[in-house]
Amino acid sequence: MLDGILKQDREYDENLVMIVDDSMINRMVLVSTVEKLGLQTVEAESGEQALEQFEQHRPGMVITDVRMPGMDGLELTRRLKEMTGEYFLPVIIVSATDEDNIISDSIDVGGDAYLKRPFPAVVLASQVKALKRFSALHRQLRHHNEVRQREDEIAEQLFSRAVDVGNAEDEGLCFLKRSAETFSGDLVVSARRPNGDLNVLLGDITGHGLTTTIGALPVSETFRAMTKKGYELEEIVAQINRKLLKLLPTGMFVATAVLSLSAQARFVRIWNGGLPDILIQRGERLTAIGSSHPPLGILRRIDQLDIKTEPLDSNTRLLLFSDGLIEASNADGELFGEERVKELVGRCAQRCCRLVDQIDSELTQFMADTAFQDDVTVVEIDGERLQRPMAAPAKSVLATPQIEESAIDHWNWSVELQGRSLARVDPVAQAMHQLYEYEGNDEHWQVVFTVLTELYVNALDHGVLELDSSLKSSAEGFAQYYETREQRLTDLSGGTVNIELQHTRFSNGGRLIIKVTDSGRGFDYDAWQVKSASAAGLSGRGIHLIREVCDGLTYSEGGCCAEATYRYAL
Repeated sequence: MLDGILKQDREYDENLVMIVDDSMINRMVLVSTVEKLGLQTVEAESGEQALEQFEQHRPGMVITDVRMPGMDGLELTRRLKEMTGEYFLPVIIVSATDEDNIISDSIDVGGDAYLKRPFPAVVLASQVKALKRFSALHRQLRHHNEVRQREDEIAEQLFSRAVDVGNAEDEGLCFLKRSAETFSGDLVVSARRPNGDLNVLLGDITGHGLTTTIGALPVSETFRAMTKKGYELEEIVAQINRKLLKLLPTGMFVATAVLSLSAQARFVRIWNGGLPDILIQRGERLTAIGSSHPPLGILRRIDQLDIKTEPLDSNTRLLLFSDGLIEASNADGELFGEERVKELVGRCAQRCCRLVDQIDSELTQFMADTAFQDDVTVVEIDGERLQRPMAAPAKSVLATPQIEESAIDHWNWSVELQGRSLARVDPVAQAMHQLYEYEGNDEHWQVVFTVLTELYVNALDHGVLELDSSLKSSAEGFAQYYETREQRLTDLSGGTVNIELQHTRFSNGGRLIIKVTDSGRGFDYDAWQVKSASAAGLSGRGIHLIREVCDGLTYSEGGCCAEATYRYAL
């Protein structure tokens, strides 16, 4: 683009002035004054001839009389301004007329100066010098802006690669982005946890343009890294908040929504901090999850997060958007508005189209040629199109050769959480961190993450909190289950869960024993196994999965201690 601008500027001769007047005497006077300034001239007797001369000689300035036969000076000025586009062509309009509106008409067609005859030669010379200085300044400013725009475009490409390229792809996840400037202050980040859960973040950073990268990069990097290590939403949000408090200047913050979509259990956890309502569509029913927390980067501590848990099936769609959508204003000053968004969602209740496509079409028509004053981002999550990756490969894939029973090395690691720590600490992520530190970040540890997560959740939910899985058999019971879970975690004052890892490496493989013990009342595993074999629904699915991917799963201490053995080949 910059090369094109420079080329366009070079097409005009800055030292050549075109004089346009049907009077030869007037032309002679004007030519004499201009040439004394060291400039060259080209003459034209009419507006029509001036256009031909302009195309041929490309002068850098024009001085024209108003009254001429055929095309007058005003029409000539208008045509020249249209021809030169963004290039600044100074035009001085001269006239002997006393009409009251001649000056305003000259300005309206693009004239840059007006002189009424008779005038001293020094006045014309001063106008020519002033406009030449202004023309040179205009060119410098244009070139500076174009260089900056090009640099912004390159920076935006690098920024997009850093933020967007690492996103997890899924057919059920799509979004629309409209930027007020080259850089968007909105960001969408997605990543998968080791067990296949899909985490999605929508952030709206204060302002827009290049300065928003101050917040976008740490948010995306922290979110993606912690998700891939298996951390829960609560810890991810808290860590992002701590990062932003250190980095952002006063007055900058990030309105944020974070979602975690379960790969297996078909539910979604939602947290909204400062964004417009998140809309959940199930057929004709529309549910709104409003903001329950200030944007990130404001409060020093985040003690309690109001995370909503909702069922996620093939009939569910979620819509997230930044406030730039509902605050978009057209030429008449009308806002796009939240009601219009809800109406669009209702129109798509029969799932005949993607929501983002309908919003894009409606927004384009609504805005017409009006520029966006704020960044607009819309994220749609379609439960019907969401990929359901296996949390772990089938046992046949995990089959390993006979592991030699000659240990090369051995290590143990354990952690015990008590009371309130069970509500705020994620021991699974800590255990995975230790595993990565000791044995490297191999893909087969995704299986271990799944096993750890299932055993820990069972120990906490059913052992310590004494929750009944049968509640999750319906959408209403599902919501009740997680509401009860959050309440019991909030009120928790006792109870313990202990996680222990015992790893042994052999010459051609390894063995990891995972032991999870809780302080609950236990359960009759054998009786449960018989009952769950004939039961449908979500209850017990995790234990069956563990048995598929591990060499062994045993219960002891009355069902309070679960021990799984995972073997792998090198």
